[in-house]
Parts: sequence; C-alpha cells; structure tokens
Amino acid sequence: MSSSKFSVRTLPIVTVQPTLPTVVNEVYSGVIPFENIWISCYNNYSSDPPVPSSSIHSKVRVVLDDEDREKVVYQVREGDVNISEEERRDFGYIYSVSSPSLRIPPTRLLFPIQEYADPEKSNPQKPHRITAFSLAPDKSQYAIGYLDGSVLLYPSVPIRNSQSKYPTSAINGLSPVLTRAHRSTVTSLRFFPSSRVLLSSGADFTLQVYPADPIAAASVSSASGQSSKRVSSVRTLTAHTRSVTSSAMIGRGRAIISSSMDSTIRVWDVSTGEEETLVHSAAGVGIGINRIFLDPDRNFSTSEDTEPSPNGRLYAALHDGSFEVFALDGSQKPRKLVHQFRSEKSIHGALNAIAVSIPIGEAREKLIAVGSANGVISIYNASSYASVHFRRNDASIEDLDFVRLPQSTLGLVITTGDGLPWIASLDELPITGSVDAKVSVYAELVGGDVDAVRNVSVHTVSSTVEVWTASDDGIVRRYVL
Repeated sequence: MSSSKFSVRTLPIVTVQPTLPTVVNEVYSGVIPFENIWISCYNNYSSDPPVPSSSIHSKVRVVLDDEDREKVVYQVREGDVNISEEERRDFGYIYSVSSPSLRIPPTRLLFPIQEYADPEKSNPQKPHRITAFSLAPDKSQYAIGYLDGSVLLYPSVPIRNSQSKYPTSAINGLSPVLTRAHRSTVTSLRFFPSSRVLLSSGADFTLQVYPADPIAAASVSSASGQSSKRVSSVRTLTAHTRSVTSSAMIGRGRAIISSSMDSTIRVWDVSTGEEETLVHSAAGVGIGINRIFLDPDRNFSTSEDTEPSPNGRLYAALHDGSFEVFALDGSQKPRKLVHQFRSEKSIHGALNAIAVSIPIGEAREKLIAVGSANGVISIYNASSYASVHFRRNDASIEDLDFVRLPQSTLGLVITTGDGLPWIASLDELPITGSVDAKVSVYAELVGGDVDAVRNVSVHTVSSTVEVWTASDDGIVRRYVL
C-alpha cells in the first residue's frame, strides 16, 4: 500500500447554471419566452487518441416546443453537449448532460428539493460560513455551527409534492433556537441517538452538551426574524490542549470520543463530564487528528431498537496524510482504545475526511474512504487494504459519506472546497488491488455557486435516500436520490 506508487484516476466534471429549474419553470409558465443557460464540462484524463480539448463551455436555450406547448426543449447554441430530462419525479426532474467530444457519458444533475436559508446568516453580501452540520436521527431538526462559534437549531420541513410540472426548490427562512456555544469556530456537531441532545466541539479546545428539544416548523414565523428561545450548555468537557476537530458517539451516547490537533483521542463519560481514556496518535507529537469515524460492531439479525454495540473500530484521519485504526472496547469502564494499524502517508496532503461503509446489497466488503487536502479520494478494502484512488481536480475534499444507489450499488458523496459536490459510483470494489476496481461519476449535486461545501449527511428512510449538504454561502440543501 505504498502511497508513492499508486496511480490516481481523473474523473470528469459537469457544471450547470444553478438556476436551471427556475428558468425552466418560468419558460413553462409563460413568464418569459426563452432564456439561455450555461453548461461547462471538463475531462482531463489521458486517452488514445487524445481529446483535442479538455473543456467545453456551452450555451443552451430553454424554450417551449413550437407544436407541443406542454413540452420544454433545450436547444444547444454553442458547444458539444447534450441535455435531457432524464427522470420525472413528484418534486421535480432529474436532468442528464453528456459531451461526446470529451467522452463524458450521460451524467445526472440533481437539484435540491429544499433549501434552508436563514435570511440573516445567508445574506449574499455577508454570508456566515457554516463550519459544522448535523441532522437529527429522527429528521425533526438540524443543527448548524458557524465560524463565529454560534450553534443554531432549526426545525426541518416535510417534503411536499409540488403541483407544478417544473417545480423549484423551496427556500425556508425559519427562525432558529440560538446558543453561543464556543469562543471560536465550531468544528463538529453530533446529535445523540435520542435526537434531543446535541454535542458540539470547537477550536476553543472544548466540547459542549446541550438540550435540543425541537420546535415545530409550523409554529415558527419566518417573517418575524425572532428566535424562539436560547439554550445553554449543560456540560462542558475540557482536557484537550488544541482545537477539538471531531467527535463520535458510543452506543446510546453514555460515552463519547473526541479528537484534536493536540494528537490525542479521548473518551469521555457524559454523565460525569470526566475523561476516561487518553490515547496518542502513533504519528507522534505535533501531528493533528483531523477527523474520526466510529464503526460500531453490528448484528444485522437484530432489530433497530436493540441497544447499539459499545464495541467497534475507530478510524482517524491525520494531518500528515495517514490514517489509523483503533479497536474500541466500550463494554466496561474505563472504556479502552487499542491501536491496530497506521497507513502510509499520502503524498497528496492532509486527510480532511474519513468514512466507513456498511454492507449494502451485494457489497459485503467493508470499505474505508479518505479524502485529501489536494483533492484525492482513496478507498481501501478494510480487510486486504487493496485500494483505488481518484480525483476530479485539486480542490480539497471536505467531507465524505457512503450512500446506497439504485440496483444496490455502493456510492460515495463527496463535498469539496470548490463548491462542486458530487456522488461517485463504486461500480467494482477494490478486492485484491486497484486494477479490479472501477469508479464513475453517478451525479452532480447542483445548487450552490463557487462556495465551498464542507459538510454532508446521508439519511435513508424506507427506500428514500436523502443527501443534506451545508456550504459557505450559509445555505443547507436537501437532495433526494
């Protein structure tokens, strides 16, 4: 698994004017006769014969069909692209774009079905950068952490089917529950399994625990601009000597795990607020831990109401480009973390994100995904450490989350510093080496402009898969696959 020897595959990028659904809606409704929108495609891969150009910038006219006035057509005025309405859903269309000359196959364009924009925090002239996000397990509410140290709780709104043939995303300006959580940047947020308690960590070296009783969306006035109430921390956890970067929940939340730029991982007893266990990264003093991910032991034959296992594996993404694996024994006090493995350093910079898959369909192999500061995503087989590595450009990888795609295919949602989040389809998984793996672009997550998207959360209810993102423009976007 030498990081100096692996090859990195480059995958294509398709970008489109974020206001496409609005333009289509206005043309279909007769508000405007037509309008031009832009589409850009990039493909920097090596090919034989070589592609003459690595990018195309196209102009497409959106207009009603001359004969069928219920049909919107897309007339390509410039550039070699094809765009079509791929799939009709109750809440809108999924579009598809391809570019034959760049050898880009049809790529799905997913637009948000809801956009949550606090009028004060998402002001385009002075947006408040979102640095942390968490959706409650019961989806009744979500929490946002900001660069200034504040944490806000907002109620979520149920998805409603639109009566329009070409609906646009709803922008909900809901008033929040406010708290000033940290003296500096909020670095992570995590709801307890009950959805009624919230954990935050910050660059001020502390973790905070808050009550998080939800408020009904219907009872909140978006026009008032008044926050319903303020809440205060009920527990402050202090021991780290540098910024706390990430956290994880053990079982039902009786204990939590935190990581820090001080090169340590700590286990805390929530009821007492005391530190139980301290372990140091094998990378040595001065090598910060950017992100952790706890993968609890699972028994898929038991029901969801069964107490989550207190044991599992903890994965840590390090600032030096390596990742570590620890075995967690949380069945007795003090809970223990035992170091098991450390990877080689990536030559592509610090690891900003890490995620671990759960078995989906025929994908029984457990996978570890890490994302680097220089745009490379690496996926490892957790048993053999066979790997595949890919990128789209040099923009930093901000967050990762595995997702179930149609036909039981495993996917990976990727958010980036250039504001172009996307979903990778893991068509063939790494088993014994990178040659047996295949990765492609499943969809582009359209909605923002050029603002970095730093957080992603995937939630599955029955057969519906939702992807939530939060970005530097202060807006939370909700997608349905």
